[in-house]
Amino acid sequence: MEPMTDRVQEAAELLGAPSATVGAASRMEGPPRLLLTVEQAAERIGICRSNMFKLIRLGEVQSVRVGRLRRVTPDALEEFVRRLSAEQDPAA
Repeated sequence: MEPMTDRVQEAAELLGAPSATVGAASRMEGPPRLLLTVEQAAERIGICRSNMFKLIRLGEVQSVRVGRLRRVTPDALEEFVRRLSAEQDPAA
């Protein structure tokens, strides 16, 4: 087991969580997602879901459709934040 997993396991035991729960949580950790839900994208930059939908509708944040679902790439969020920073920083 990795050191972080050991600490998580110890904390779970102190809180009375079953071992299987901790194993499932550590298995869920993996490579970062290529596509984020609108809610995940909003949380990532610290705004509410409805504001993220507004930014998407206005074309400020690029998004893609996967079937009926709307998704945002991490790169699209980074680009949006870069543009915001450039607009607000007169030295840039």
